[in-house]
Amino acid sequence: MNELLKVRRDKLAAFEAKGVAPFGHRFEVSHHANEVLEQFEHLEGEAESEEEITIAGRLMAIRGHGKASFSVLMDRSGRIQIYFKLDVLGEEKYSQFKLLDIGDIIGVKGKVFRTRRGELTVRVDDFDLLSKSLRPLPEKFHGLTDTEIRYRQRYVDLIMNPEVMNTFVARTNIMKSIRDYLDERDFLEVETPVLGTIAGGAAARPFITHHNTLDIDMYLRIATELNLKRLIVGGMERVYEMGRVFRNEGMDVRHNPEFTSIEIYQAYADYRDLMDITEGIVLNAAQKVLGTTVINYQGTEIDLAKVKRISMNDAVKEATGKDFLSCQTVEEARAMAKEIGVPYEERFGIGGILNAAFEEKVEESLIQPTFITGHPTEISPLAKRNPENPMITDRFEFFIYGRELANGFTELNDPIDQEGRFLDQMKQREAGDDEAHEMDRDFITALEYGLPPTGGLGIGIDRLVMFLTDSASIRDVLLFPTMKPLAGEGRKNLTNDVPAAEAAPVEKLDLSKVKVEPLFEECVDFETFSKSDFRAVKVKACEAVKKSKKLLQFTLDDGTGTDRTILSGIHAYYEPEELIGKTLVAIVNLPPRAMMGIESCGMLLSAVCEYDGEEKLNLLMVSDNIPAGAKLY
Repeated sequence: MNELLKVRRDKLAAFEAKGVAPFGHRFEVSHHANEVLEQFEHLEGEAESEEEITIAGRLMAIRGHGKASFSVLMDRSGRIQIYFKLDVLGEEKYSQFKLLDIGDIIGVKGKVFRTRRGELTVRVDDFDLLSKSLRPLPEKFHGLTDTEIRYRQRYVDLIMNPEVMNTFVARTNIMKSIRDYLDERDFLEVETPVLGTIAGGAAARPFITHHNTLDIDMYLRIATELNLKRLIVGGMERVYEMGRVFRNEGMDVRHNPEFTSIEIYQAYADYRDLMDITEGIVLNAAQKVLGTTVINYQGTEIDLAKVKRISMNDAVKEATGKDFLSCQTVEEARAMAKEIGVPYEERFGIGGILNAAFEEKVEESLIQPTFITGHPTEISPLAKRNPENPMITDRFEFFIYGRELANGFTELNDPIDQEGRFLDQMKQREAGDDEAHEMDRDFITALEYGLPPTGGLGIGIDRLVMFLTDSASIRDVLLFPTMKPLAGEGRKNLTNDVPAAEAAPVEKLDLSKVKVEPLFEECVDFETFSKSDFRAVKVKACEAVKKSKKLLQFTLDDGTGTDRTILSGIHAYYEPEELIGKTLVAIVNLPPRAMMGIESCGMLLSAVCEYDGEEKLNLLMVSDNIPAGAKLY
């Protein structure tokens, strides 16, 4: 235990010796800090309030330890100055004050006055220790700035950074505004199971768990869609559910394995009605929480009231001049894609290639609010076909800042068509798409009883909060984002001497269990070897590749001024966010190779061995003092 922690425990013992319980009791609070500042704003000069008030909170500053001291108390509403004086408290109580530390939680009784400098202050007539803080807070000038520690120790982050608290208060208010908007329109909020025997309603990989009593594998839900539509069949007509869904996929600034979404279904409506609801929800949330519908996100002004609507095919045509829906064969669509440099997979039909062109050439350019409609049937297994063109569906996606915020459509209510699409999805699974839908026979049965014409919608709550709070990462709007565990977490961790933020100790290997590949016997001549260009590269961004369990996509600074993309199959060993900012080693003069439709330009170097029968891999990381582009010899 370091000296700072020991001093605090000594003070705890001193409180106990005085008969003071260091971890307190119930305390009746009459005012919060902001209420004191508002209610007693009228005080002038050195006038004192007649009313005695009680406040409680955490000590954030203590100035002076003579016969009088000013301190700062922080509660959920803000900060207020408090004043301790020996003549008022008496010797014994003032001696207790001298044992207080920054970070301690106290309850205060006293009257309000204005100091000579004009600051409203509570004169402490009495106080109670409510909780002794045994760890010092980060020092006030730099606060808690390390991003990794902020996410792992959100409780400290909330104490030290008021803007973080403001973000999560805004999140609560945004969610409340959505509920109010829907409740006013006669929607029912419902709850559906988190655990199920089929993972349906979205194209995503699920988390799998096991139910011991039934002895069956079960899935954490990847969407709430199918159960909510069962309720529409049952006659509820207007339902929504806001809650957590879980997807066993990569983590980056826009994705977390568990996140909050809302799905909304309205009988006797279609996708156009749900587009109006989407627009209404977003505008209402912005107006209620920010007081305006014009926001600034990451330096870009976005007017949420000015929304564009355009079909996917027309958006691609505007960007590239290519009309994919005019293609009669998949060969024509492939030729078009090659002309404009759009990668695709061999299993893609015309619709899949159109979607690939949209993602490659259009999506990131949709900065201002835009509804994209007319999605191909091939990629929309639960949406109703457009009556005029069966190649597309009555579906929309809502984009802001190049990111999808909402997805909705006129629901497919034809059980025969739905069964056929499930069968097509099963073929895609067999072809290697592990995110394709499974067959849900009970859902088909529900449709056979009759689903009225219905419009459905899903909105990513976390992304909406990101936009309305100007937060760059999804982790900034999740109180406890998923993090890779530190050494010892999840196991028997009996000591608490090492702060969670300290680096994990280097794992020691039992060399008797290590097996390495034998050295090559064949020599390579020096001239051939010297043609390989090894360079230090800096990781600017890293994210999981969609529909791949293994691949990470790196955006690298190789010193040329042009970003380099390299894909590496190391997701089983690293999460993307832990590699950002690292300095790695790459071979940069290998010919480009397409992987999952993305060109990989080079190879990152790793050290691989077998340990105790399992493969171990370590990505080669070098000193951050080495500049990007430095050549290795």
